Amino acid sequence: MWIDHDQIFKQLIEAFFREFMELFCPAEARWIDFSRVEFVREEHFTDVQRGHRRQLDLVAKVGLKAGGQKFVLVHAEFEASRKEQDFPRRMFKYFCQLFLRHDTEIVPIAVFTDDARWKTPVPDHFELSLPGKTFVQFDYHLIKLKDLDYRQFLGTNNPLAFALMAKMGYNRTERVRLKADFLRWILACPVDPGRRSLLVDFVETYLALAGREQAEFEQIVRADRTYAEVQEMITVYEKQGIRKGKQEGKQEGKQEGKQEDLALLLEKKFGKLSPAVRRRIRKIDSTEKLDSLLLAVLDAQTLDDLPF
Repeated sequence: MWIDHDQIFKQLIEAFFREFMELFCPAEARWIDFSRVEFVREEHFTDVQRGHRRQLDLVAKVGLKAGGQKFVLVHAEFEASRKEQDFPRRMFKYFCQLFLRHDTEIVPIAVFTDDARWKTPVPDHFELSLPGKTFVQFDYHLIKLKDLDYRQFLGTNNPLAFALMAKMGYNRTERVRLKADFLRWILACPVDPGRRSLLVDFVETYLALAGREQAEFEQIVRADRTYAEVQEMITVYEKQGIRKGKQEGKQEGKQEGKQEDLALLLEKKFGKLSPAVRRRIRKIDSTEKLDSLLLAVLDAQTLDDLPF
Protein backbone atom coordinates (compact mmCIF):
# COMPACT_ATOMS: atom_id res chain seq x y z
CA MET A 1 0.00 0.00 0.00
CA TRP A 2 1.39 3.41 -0.99
CA ILE A 3 2.09 5.73 1.93
CA ASP A 4 2.37 9.50 1.56
CA HIS A 5 5.36 9.92 3.89
CA ASP A 6 5.70 13.62 3.07
CA GLN A 7 2.15 14.38 4.14
CA ILE A 8 2.33 12.23 7.29
CA PHE A 9 5.49 13.92 8.59
CA LYS A 10 4.48 17.41 7.54
CA GLN A 11 1.10 17.11 9.23
CA LEU A 12 2.67 15.69 12.39
CA ILE A 13 5.35 18.39 12.68
CA GLU A 14 2.86 21.18 12.03
CA ALA A 15 0.51 19.82 14.70
CA PHE A 16 3.39 19.35 17.17
CA PHE A 17 5.72 22.14 16.07
CA ARG A 18 6.47 23.33 19.60
CA GLU A 19 7.14 19.77 20.75
CA PHE A 20 9.37 19.18 17.71
CA MET A 21 11.49 22.24 18.42
CA GLU A 22 11.72 21.52 22.15
CA LEU A 23 12.76 17.94 21.42
CA PHE A 24 15.45 18.55 18.80
CA CYS A 25 16.33 22.26 18.96
CA PRO A 26 15.84 23.26 22.61
CA ALA A 27 18.15 26.28 22.44
CA GLU A 28 16.14 27.84 19.60
CA ALA A 29 12.83 26.79 21.18
CA ARG A 30 13.59 28.94 24.22
CA TRP A 31 13.42 32.17 22.25
CA ILE A 32 10.34 31.33 20.11
CA ASP A 33 6.93 32.72 21.00
CA PHE A 34 4.83 29.69 20.02
CA SER A 35 1.63 31.71 20.09
CA ARG A 36 2.96 33.44 16.96
CA VAL A 37 3.73 30.65 14.49
CA GLU A 38 2.58 30.82 10.88
CA PHE A 39 3.27 28.10 8.32
CA VAL A 40 4.17 29.48 4.91
CA ARG A 41 2.51 27.35 2.23
CA GLU A 42 3.97 28.62 -1.01
CA GLU A 43 7.75 28.58 -0.55
CA HIS A 44 9.40 26.94 -3.58
CA PHE A 45 12.98 26.03 -4.37
CA THR A 46 14.21 26.35 -7.94
CA ASP A 47 17.15 24.24 -9.10
CA VAL A 48 18.26 26.26 -12.10
CA GLN A 49 20.85 23.72 -13.24
CA ARG A 50 18.43 20.77 -13.27
CA GLY A 51 15.36 22.75 -14.19
CA HIS A 52 13.43 21.48 -11.16
CA ARG A 53 11.03 23.45 -9.01
CA ARG A 54 9.73 21.97 -5.79
CA GLN A 55 7.87 23.19 -2.76
CA LEU A 56 9.94 23.31 0.42
CA ASP A 57 8.73 20.77 2.95
CA LEU A 58 7.89 23.02 5.87
CA VAL A 59 8.62 26.69 6.43
CA ALA A 60 7.42 28.37 9.62
CA LYS A 61 7.49 32.09 10.33
CA VAL A 62 7.90 32.36 14.09
CA GLY A 63 7.59 35.27 16.46
CA LEU A 64 10.31 35.86 19.03
CA LYS A 65 9.78 36.47 22.73
CA ALA A 66 12.09 39.47 22.43
CA GLY A 67 10.16 40.83 19.47
CA GLY A 68 10.49 40.45 15.72
CA GLN A 69 10.27 37.24 13.73
CA LYS A 70 12.48 34.64 12.08
CA PHE A 71 12.00 31.55 9.91
CA VAL A 72 12.41 27.84 10.57
CA LEU A 73 13.04 25.53 7.60
CA VAL A 74 12.39 21.82 8.12
CA HIS A 75 13.36 19.50 5.26
CA ALA A 76 12.63 15.77 5.50
CA GLU A 77 14.21 12.90 3.55
CA PHE A 78 12.30 9.63 3.54
CA GLU A 79 14.21 7.12 1.40
CA ALA A 80 17.75 5.94 2.11
CA SER A 81 18.15 4.93 -1.54
CA ARG A 82 17.88 8.62 -2.43
CA LYS A 83 20.49 9.76 0.07
CA GLU A 84 22.93 12.11 -1.59
CA GLN A 85 26.48 12.66 -0.44
CA ASP A 86 25.97 16.15 -1.81
CA PHE A 87 22.91 16.71 0.40
CA PRO A 88 24.58 19.48 2.48
CA ARG A 89 25.03 21.54 -0.71
CA ARG A 90 21.34 21.09 -1.53
CA MET A 91 20.38 22.10 2.00
CA PHE A 92 22.54 25.19 1.65
CA LYS A 93 20.73 26.10 -1.57
CA TYR A 94 17.34 25.82 0.16
CA PHE A 95 18.65 28.07 2.92
CA CYS A 96 20.05 30.65 0.48
CA GLN A 97 16.86 30.98 -1.53
CA LEU A 98 14.78 31.42 1.61
CA PHE A 99 17.28 33.98 2.95
CA LEU A 100 17.33 35.96 -0.30
CA ARG A 101 13.54 36.08 -0.23
CA HIS A 102 13.13 37.21 3.37
CA ASP A 103 16.54 38.62 4.41
CA THR A 104 16.38 37.38 7.98
CA GLU A 105 17.80 34.63 10.21
CA ILE A 106 16.69 31.07 9.46
CA VAL A 107 16.96 27.90 11.56
CA PRO A 108 17.67 25.08 9.03
CA ILE A 109 16.71 21.53 10.06
CA ALA A 110 17.04 18.30 8.06
CA VAL A 111 15.21 15.17 9.23
CA PHE A 112 16.13 11.74 7.83
CA THR A 113 13.46 9.13 8.52
CA ASP A 114 14.77 6.14 6.52
CA ASP A 115 15.44 2.86 8.32
CA ALA A 116 18.95 2.32 6.95
CA ARG A 117 22.04 2.26 9.13
CA TRP A 118 24.42 4.66 7.42
CA LYS A 119 27.97 3.48 6.85
CA THR A 120 28.94 7.03 6.00
CA PRO A 121 27.01 9.74 7.86
CA VAL A 122 25.74 12.78 6.00
CA PRO A 123 27.64 15.88 7.19
CA ASP A 124 25.68 18.50 9.12
CA HIS A 125 27.60 21.35 7.51
CA PHE A 126 28.70 22.73 4.14
CA GLU A 127 31.76 24.75 3.23
CA LEU A 128 32.89 26.83 0.29
CA SER A 129 36.62 27.30 0.48
CA LEU A 130 39.94 27.58 -1.25
CA PRO A 131 43.28 26.45 0.20
CA GLY A 132 43.96 28.55 3.26
CA LYS A 133 40.60 30.37 3.26
CA THR A 134 37.01 29.35 4.07
CA PHE A 135 34.46 31.69 2.53
CA VAL A 136 31.24 29.99 3.69
CA GLN A 137 30.63 27.81 6.74
CA PHE A 138 27.00 26.66 6.79
CA ASP A 139 25.75 24.49 9.66
CA TYR A 140 22.32 22.95 10.07
CA HIS A 141 20.55 20.63 12.48
CA LEU A 142 20.64 17.06 11.15
CA ILE A 143 18.29 14.55 12.77
CA LYS A 144 18.67 10.88 11.79
CA LEU A 145 15.84 9.18 13.64
CA LYS A 146 17.14 5.62 13.22
CA ASP A 147 20.42 6.62 14.89
CA LEU A 148 18.58 7.75 18.02
CA ASP A 149 18.05 5.25 20.84
CA TYR A 150 14.43 5.50 21.98
CA ARG A 151 15.57 4.91 25.59
CA GLN A 152 17.24 8.32 25.79
CA PHE A 153 13.76 9.89 25.60
CA LEU A 154 12.05 7.74 28.25
CA GLY A 155 12.18 10.50 30.85
CA THR A 156 10.44 13.04 28.63
CA ASN A 157 6.86 14.24 28.86
CA ASN A 158 6.96 15.22 25.18
CA PRO A 159 4.14 13.33 23.37
CA LEU A 160 5.80 13.70 19.97
CA ALA A 161 8.80 11.70 21.20
CA PHE A 162 6.58 8.70 21.98
CA ALA A 163 5.33 8.60 18.38
CA LEU A 164 8.72 9.21 16.76
CA MET A 165 10.15 6.33 18.80
CA ALA A 166 8.52 4.09 16.19
CA LYS A 167 11.20 5.33 13.74
CA MET A 168 14.11 5.31 16.19
CA GLY A 169 16.59 2.56 16.97
CA TYR A 170 15.46 -0.49 18.95
CA ASN A 171 15.97 -4.24 18.93
CA ARG A 172 13.49 -5.91 16.59
CA THR A 173 12.77 -8.53 19.24
CA GLU A 174 11.33 -5.68 21.35
CA ARG A 175 9.01 -4.27 18.71
CA VAL A 176 5.76 -5.93 19.80
CA ARG A 177 6.06 -4.89 23.44
CA LEU A 178 7.38 -1.47 22.44
CA LYS A 179 4.39 -0.76 20.25
CA ALA A 180 2.14 -1.39 23.24
CA ASP A 181 4.35 0.90 25.34
CA PHE A 182 4.49 3.69 22.76
CA LEU A 183 0.70 3.71 22.51
CA ARG A 184 0.32 3.57 26.31
CA TRP A 185 2.62 6.56 26.78
CA ILE A 186 0.79 8.53 24.08
CA LEU A 187 -2.60 7.84 25.65
CA ALA A 188 -1.28 8.99 29.05
CA CYS A 189 -0.31 12.42 27.67
CA PRO A 190 -2.69 15.38 28.13
CA VAL A 191 -3.22 15.86 24.39
CA ASP A 192 -6.53 16.72 22.72
CA PRO A 193 -8.16 13.82 20.81
CA GLY A 194 -7.49 15.26 17.36
CA ARG A 195 -3.76 15.61 17.89
CA ARG A 196 -3.58 12.34 19.77
CA SER A 197 -5.05 10.53 16.76
CA LEU A 198 -2.12 11.80 14.66
CA LEU A 199 0.35 10.27 17.10
CA VAL A 200 -1.51 6.96 17.22
CA ASP A 201 -1.81 6.81 13.42
CA PHE A 202 1.93 7.46 13.13
CA VAL A 203 2.75 4.47 15.35
CA GLU A 204 0.21 2.31 13.51
CA THR A 205 1.81 3.26 10.19
CA TYR A 206 5.48 2.84 11.07
CA LEU A 207 5.23 0.01 13.57
CA ALA A 208 2.69 -2.13 11.75
CA LEU A 209 2.33 -5.71 12.95
CA ALA A 210 0.85 -8.74 11.24
CA GLY A 211 0.32 -12.44 11.78
CA ARG A 212 2.05 -13.83 14.87
CA GLU A 213 3.30 -10.42 15.98
CA GLN A 214 -0.19 -8.92 15.85
CA ALA A 215 -1.57 -11.85 17.84
CA GLU A 216 1.19 -11.42 20.44
CA PHE A 217 0.45 -7.68 20.66
CA GLU A 218 -3.25 -8.28 21.24
CA GLN A 219 -2.46 -10.88 23.90
CA ILE A 220 -0.17 -8.43 25.72
CA VAL A 221 -2.72 -5.62 25.89
CA ARG A 222 -5.52 -8.02 26.91
CA ALA A 223 -3.57 -9.75 29.66
CA ASP A 224 -1.87 -6.75 31.32
CA ARG A 225 -4.07 -4.08 32.94
CA THR A 226 -1.24 -1.61 32.38
CA TYR A 227 -2.44 -1.50 28.77
CA ALA A 228 -6.17 -1.13 29.52
CA GLU A 229 -6.36 2.19 27.65
CA VAL A 230 -4.57 0.66 24.67
CA GLN A 231 -7.07 -2.20 24.60
CA GLU A 232 -9.96 0.25 24.70
CA MET A 233 -8.39 2.31 21.94
CA ILE A 234 -7.95 -0.79 19.76
CA THR A 235 -11.66 -1.46 20.13
CA VAL A 236 -12.38 2.09 18.99
CA TYR A 237 -10.06 1.81 16.01
CA GLU A 238 -11.47 -1.55 14.97
CA LYS A 239 -15.00 -0.19 15.07
CA GLN A 240 -14.22 2.91 13.05
CA GLY A 241 -12.20 0.90 10.52
CA ILE A 242 -9.23 3.22 10.33
CA ARG A 243 -6.57 0.56 10.70
CA LYS A 244 -4.33 0.59 7.69
CA GLY A 245 -5.69 -1.50 4.88
CA LYS A 246 -9.29 -1.17 6.02
CA GLN A 247 -10.08 2.22 4.57
CA GLU A 248 -12.33 1.34 1.66
CA GLY A 249 -15.46 2.64 0.06
CA LYS A 250 -16.72 6.08 -0.74
CA GLN A 251 -16.60 9.06 1.57
CA GLU A 252 -20.33 8.86 2.25
CA GLY A 253 -20.02 5.24 3.30
CA LYS A 254 -17.12 6.05 5.62
CA GLN A 255 -19.09 8.79 7.33
CA GLU A 256 -22.15 6.62 7.80
CA GLY A 257 -20.00 3.80 9.18
CA LYS A 258 -18.23 6.12 11.60
CA GLN A 259 -21.55 7.63 12.70
CA GLU A 260 -22.87 4.16 13.45
CA ASP A 261 -19.67 3.21 15.30
CA LEU A 262 -19.88 6.37 17.40
CA ALA A 263 -23.49 5.64 18.34
CA LEU A 264 -22.62 2.04 19.30
CA LEU A 265 -19.68 3.11 21.47
CA LEU A 266 -21.73 5.80 23.18
CA GLU A 267 -24.52 3.36 23.95
CA LYS A 268 -22.04 0.85 25.32
CA LYS A 269 -20.54 3.45 27.66
CA PHE A 270 -23.54 5.65 28.56
CA GLY A 271 -26.62 3.56 27.82
CA LYS A 272 -29.45 4.07 25.33
CA LEU A 273 -29.15 7.29 23.30
CA SER A 274 -31.98 9.76 22.93
CA PRO A 275 -33.34 10.58 19.43
CA ALA A 276 -31.84 14.09 19.81
CA VAL A 277 -28.33 12.72 20.34
CA ARG A 278 -28.71 10.39 17.35
CA ARG A 279 -29.77 13.35 15.19
CA ARG A 280 -26.68 15.28 16.30
CA ILE A 281 -24.49 12.34 15.30
CA ARG A 282 -26.12 12.08 11.86
CA LYS A 283 -25.48 15.78 11.23
CA ILE A 284 -21.69 15.35 11.59
CA ASP A 285 -20.41 15.22 8.00
CA SER A 286 -16.66 15.41 8.70
CA THR A 287 -14.71 12.16 9.01
CA GLU A 288 -11.99 14.05 10.92
CA LYS A 289 -14.58 15.27 13.45
CA LEU A 290 -15.96 11.74 13.80
CA ASP A 291 -12.43 10.36 14.32
CA SER A 292 -11.81 12.91 17.08
CA LEU A 293 -15.12 12.06 18.78
CA LEU A 294 -14.41 8.33 18.61
CA LEU A 295 -11.12 8.86 20.42
CA ALA A 296 -12.68 11.38 22.83
CA VAL A 297 -15.03 8.65 24.07
CA LEU A 298 -12.00 7.15 25.85
CA ASP A 299 -11.76 10.13 28.22
CA ALA A 300 -15.40 11.21 28.43
CA GLN A 301 -17.20 10.74 31.74
CA THR A 302 -20.58 11.93 30.44
CA LEU A 303 -22.10 12.78 27.07
CA ASP A 304 -21.69 16.46 27.92
CA ASP A 305 -17.88 16.00 27.86
CA LEU A 306 -17.96 15.31 24.12
CA PRO A 307 -17.53 18.27 21.71
CA PHE A 308 -20.52 17.55 19.46
